[in-house]
Amino acid sequence: MLVTECDASGKACRFILRPNHSLGSKGKIIFFLIVCLVSIAIAVRFWLLGAWVVMPLVLLEMVVLGGAFYLVEKASKDYETIDLNEEFLRVTRSVKSVVDEWQFQPYWVQIVLRSDRIDWYPTHLSLRSHGKSVEIGTCLTDEEREELSDSLKEGLRILQPVERI
Repeated sequence: MLVTECDASGKACRFILRPNHSLGSKGKIIFFLIVCLVSIAIAVRFWLLGAWVVMPLVLLEMVVLGGAFYLVEKASKDYETIDLNEEFLRVTRSVKSVVDEWQFQPYWVQIVLRSDRIDWYPTHLSLRSHGKSVEIGTCLTDEEREELSDSLKEGLRILQPVERI
């Protein structure tokens, strides 16, 4: 998911990139509780009919499902921000609570959007300058990466000084 925030002059922009999660935290909890209640109700019925081995398997299944929801919730907190202004272009990435930061000069940075020869693999968007390169937008769809690339190029074009003859 791509969110763009720019000031009125367009000389300072912030791009916030997050993985797309259609179900929020509260929704995940409610869904998990409903699945648990239905599964345990069915397992209790089987247990009362004498098939007691179903109950431990259902409980194990609920533990695994709960663990999966926990990992998805933890990953939903990851983000990238790209700050662009006249002085710098800064990329900040937080993955699993580890924050990394890269800074580039807006005048020298190159925005590279690479697509595969066969339309099988996703595109790769990276920023390069003076031997440094960082891939951005890995959590975005191809269309969102193209939109981000266009927005960054437009932002850099606005920041470039106008040459007078």
